[in-house]
Order: sequence, then structure tokens, then C-alpha cells
Amino acid sequence: MFGGLSPDLRQLLSKGQTWSIAAGLTGPIFQGGKLRSEVRVAMAQFEQARLQYEQAVTNAFGEVSSALFALQKLAAAEQERQRAVNAYQEAVRLSLLRYNSGLSAYFEVITAQESLLNSQNLLAQTRHDQLVAMVNFYKALGGGWQVEETAKPAATQASPAPARSP
Repeated sequence: MFGGLSPDLRQLLSKGQTWSIAAGLTGPIFQGGKLRSEVRVAMAQFEQARLQYEQAVTNAFGEVSSALFALQKLAAAEQERQRAVNAYQEAVRLSLLRYNSGLSAYFEVITAQESLLNSQNLLAQTRHDQLVAMVNFYKALGGGWQVEETAKPAATQASPAPARSP
């Protein structure tokens, strides 16, 4: 009351408690640049994550673009190969007609059939390539899937051999 300290304040200032309060309040501020370094590390990690994300997105767009281009080219190739198959089928028909009427040898029919078979094989390969390109397209779009083994084929399952009687 008369210019003295209150008992609570006197207790606070005695026994070195002032220093502990000051250290507790100013401790996080004075860490010798540690906080500044941690901020730089966090910014660098953020930049690294951003660049990895941009790279992943760019790769994904590239894969989708490549898959679409492959699908377009294979569709055009399939049309051309189908036209070739149709033409060779007509050639086989005409060569058989010529052979049956006695105007040519059977060698002409065999040659036409061989050309037809080669053309059909190319068409089948193109259709296979289209299916592979479609799978790659779905994969590039993120259509991941899990292969589940629900049932094994009968050939791989062990079955008891039938007993033979002598």
C-alpha cells in the first residue's frame, strides 16, 4: 500500500523467477536462425513436391496423347488392311472361277489364297495392336485395376489320376 510490493509480486521477483519467465517468453524467438532454416527447408520441400507433381501431370498427358495417337493410326491401318483382305478375297474368288472354267492353273488359286492368308494375318495383328493400345490408353487415364485370382483354370488344378485296373 505505501509503495511496497504486493506479496504475489514480491514472490514472483524473488528467487530468480524473473529470469525463468523471460527465458520462457523469449526462448522461441532467439534460436540462432533455426526457425529461418526450417522455413527454408519447408519451402524447398514444397518446391520439390510441386515439381514432382508437375512432372507426373506432364507424363500423364504425354502417355494419354501417345495412346490416342496410336489408336488413331491403328484404326486407319485396320481400315487399309480390311480393304486389302477384301481385295484378296475377290482375287481368290476370281482365280477359282478362272480355274473352274479351265482358263488358269491351280497355282494361281494357291498364290491368291496365300496372299489372302498373309493379309488376314496382318489384319489380325493390327486388331491385336489396337486392343493393346486401348489397354494402354485406359492405363494412361488412370484406370488401374487389380487382378484377382478367383478361380484357377482346370489344367493347373491338381486332380487325382484315375485308377487303372489291371
